Order: sequence, then structure tokens, then C-alpha cells
Amino acid sequence: MSRTMLRTLVAVVVLGLSACASANPPVNQLPPLTFADKPPFVLNVARIEIVSQYVAPSTAPHIELGLPVTPENAIRRWVQDRIQPRGTAGTLRVIIKNASATETPVPRDPNASNLFGDQATTKVDMEVAVTLQILDDRQFATAEVSGQASRGQTLLSDLKLNERDRILYDMVGDVVNALGTELSPRISTAFHNQLML
Repeated sequence: MSRTMLRTLVAVVVLGLSACASANPPVNQLPPLTFADKPPFVLNVARIEIVSQYVAPSTAPHIELGLPVTPENAIRRWVQDRIQPRGTAGTLRVIIKNASATETPVPRDPNASNLFGDQATTKVDMEVAVTLQILDDRQFATAEVSGQASRGQTLLSDLKLNERDRILYDMVGDVVNALGTELSPRISTAFHNQLML
């Protein structure tokens, strides 16, 4: 094979690969999840310790490992954004008890009219639960609050990957925001002796 033919063949292959790459839809660039839109709780503790008791299964119906942001990571971000340690002693322990996300098929009822036509649908459910404890220097809990929240949504099977990721990302943010809404008044009441602002 002559050098000219070889160069022509390489150029055709490169152009073909470039065309294929440009035909793919752009990757959905989701912004970092944040909960800094509300003022933080400033606590008279020296540090924050996060302990996760939840281990996400890698088998169906669990989908945590395939989410753009996992509920556990969103809880960790909520703690980072909403709670500030400013004391010289003591610990705030955050125990993540549940941070699950599951997806299950929605059974079709042959006797009911199908709002979604012939498209298959699935139900995504997310549940989060945490306990916050103020610990003294001996690691005894002197105050404690707990909260939980859940969200569910039906998804159509023909969603594009970018659309699906955005819906799941928003669901994670929504369920953790709901958890924060439940925890906030409890923190104000139960941790009033440790609040600095």
C-alpha cells in the first residue's frame, strides 16, 4: 500500500470517528449539590463526626451506586453546609441510618386506563434517616435529635439518560431538603444550649 493511500485511509477513519463522536448527545453537567441557601447552625462543639450505618446494596432494586449524587453524599453535604463547629470541646456525631434509593417496575392494571400509554414505567423511592448527637469529652450523648424523609416518583422508560439523571439528582436534593426541614426546628430546640448564634 502506498503512503498516499495510507494517509487517505487514516484521514477517512479519523473523520469518521469525529463524526460519530459529535453525534452523541452532550453529557449533562449537573451543578454541585449544595444546601448553603439557608443560614448554618453554629454549634459549641470542636468537631463533627459522621458515621454511616447504611451500606448501599449493589443489587436490584437498589440504584444508589448509579445515581449522579447518592443520598448519603447529599446528607454529608447538608451537614457541611448547614452545621459549623465553633467550640473548643465536644463533638457532634451524625449517624446516617438510611440513605436508600430503589427502583421497581410499576405493575400494569389491565382494567384501568393507562395514563402513560404503552410505555413501561418504574417507581423510584428514596428514604433518608439520620440521628444527630452532642457528645461530651467522655463520648456520652448529652442531646440528640432524629429525622427522616422520603420521596417517590414514577419514571417513564423512554427518558433520555440526561433527563433521567436530572430527575434523580433533583429527587436526591429534594429528599435531603425535606430531611433538613424536619431537623431544623428540632436542632433549635434540643441543641439550644450548644447554639452559639
